[in-house]
Amino acid sequence: MISIVIPTFNNLEYLKLCIGSLKKNSYYNHEIIFHINDGVDGSLELIKNLGYKYSYSKNNIGLCSAINNAAKLSNNKYILYSHDDMYFCPEWDIILMNEVKKIGHD
Repeated sequence: MISIVIPTFNNLEYLKLCIGSLKKNSYYNHEIIFHINDGVDGSLELIKNLGYKYSYSKNNIGLCSAINNAAKLSNNKYILYSHDDMYFCPEWDIILMNEVKKIGHD
């Protein structure tokens, strides 16, 4: 359905909250892809252990490069960019896809 691209830079606690909200509040099964900048806070290990797709840079390569690196791993028609400190509310993806359908892009 959607590839959700999430860059992160040593923001482990918020990253966990973001992932938790996606698992809890997504109706569809989305592809979630991360770019780990640095990752010395344990975020790299978390993403590896959870089995998500990811790209990695030892140093902070900046937001735009991080998003582009992660997006290259996408396999879906739609790519959604998110921050690692965002919380996804219930039915967020149902509402989004209904809006996409209204403009005839489904």
